[in-house]
Amino acid sequence: MSQFLTLEQVKLNLKVDHDEEDDLILSLIRAAFDAFEQETNRKLYEVGAVIPEDVLNGMIVTDSIIQGAHMLIGHWYKNRESVGTGTELPMATAWLWKKHRWVNT
Repeated sequence: MSQFLTLEQVKLNLKVDHDEEDDLILSLIRAAFDAFEQETNRKLYEVGAVIPEDVLNGMIVTDSIIQGAHMLIGHWYKNRESVGTGTELPMATAWLWKKHRWVNT
């Protein structure tokens, strides 16, 4: 499970008050942060963590990353089939996350 968002936080954001889809929602949480790391070439760490010196692309999770994850999870939850290109991030999520992209030079 993601250490960045809890099941309860996401269910509150989705306005879900039942337990039947908890496994699905947990999967979406993990997938959202995996998507962030793949999209930005970053390795996320929780607030207060010490990023190892050898992890050049490490960063502490921010509110904009959390908000982007909420939006992506909500999008996936409401649109269970692929939409449009299917691989693109929702515009708001992409906007929140693009500033965190790390390019190894």
